[in-house]
Amino acid sequence: MAATFRQLEIVSALARHRHFGRAAKALGISQPNLTRSLKQFEADLGVPIFDRQGVNPTLFGEIILRYGEKALANNHQLEREVALAKGLEVGELRIAAGPYPADISGERAVGILLDKHPNVVVEINSANWERVLADVLDGAADIGFAEVSGAAEHAQLQIQVVRTSQVFFFCAAGHPLAGRRRLALDDLLEYPWAGPRIPERMRAALPAADKRFAVLGEDRIRLHPRALVGSFSAARQIVLSGRTLSVAIHSQIARELSEGVFVRLPFEAPWLNINYGFIIKRGRTLSPAAKSFMAIVRSIESEIPQ
Repeated sequence: MAATFRQLEIVSALARHRHFGRAAKALGISQPNLTRSLKQFEADLGVPIFDRQGVNPTLFGEIILRYGEKALANNHQLEREVALAKGLEVGELRIAAGPYPADISGERAVGILLDKHPNVVVEINSANWERVLADVLDGAADIGFAEVSGAAEHAQLQIQVVRTSQVFFFCAAGHPLAGRRRLALDDLLEYPWAGPRIPERMRAALPAADKRFAVLGEDRIRLHPRALVGSFSAARQIVLSGRTLSVAIHSQIARELSEGVFVRLPFEAPWLNINYGFIIKRGRTLSPAAKSFMAIVRSIESEIPQ
């Protein structure tokens, strides 16, 4: 007996919500209809799928979930690909963006995109580059816009570099380092940093231990600043409020620099750069909205000096 996609959706929703009422609401059906459908599915299979005490999947339910989730994902992808083949605009675009590309061009590009395509629904989530990769790989995001060095290691991902630029450290005007004419890396390491997780390509230049500027993650391998942020605006506010340091390109804090709110610190290093672009899962057809977003980003980026 072949399971229908609706039956698989019911099993998946029950496993996710562990409650008949919430699962029915998520699927947009009544609870009695959901219960009848589940009972019919169990009768057809001749086995119980859920233990009614706590709505926990039985052994048979676990097997159905293991294979059913893949079938549902493939069906959703099939529907999406057919819509694209017909030349239709997909009604929504999900973007996972790193803090720097989101601030420099990504968020502006969404605004311009919605002016051109007002019927499109756009979701843009700013996150650390590792989260962006995970969202693209599992299909939670249609496109990633983030640090690309980690993505290059995944055979399932393809990248299109948008910007490789040097960045500089900055601090609040009243910071102890603000008046210095020359700084060494050791000077910067004495203060907390604010930013996203530090890319692996920068690790070799930095101490691999818990220091004032950053700490090792739970795996004792990955390094992240003392203030781990998901947006550049958060890093900006943290720097403004104390002795924390962060990095930027000039356009991001041009107004604050001109007003004397922030100070650019005199330190340069070859490893001190951003390297971001588009991250796409191989084999995934881009929607017209995604292609338009990418074109708008490139147009904005072309106006910003490298």
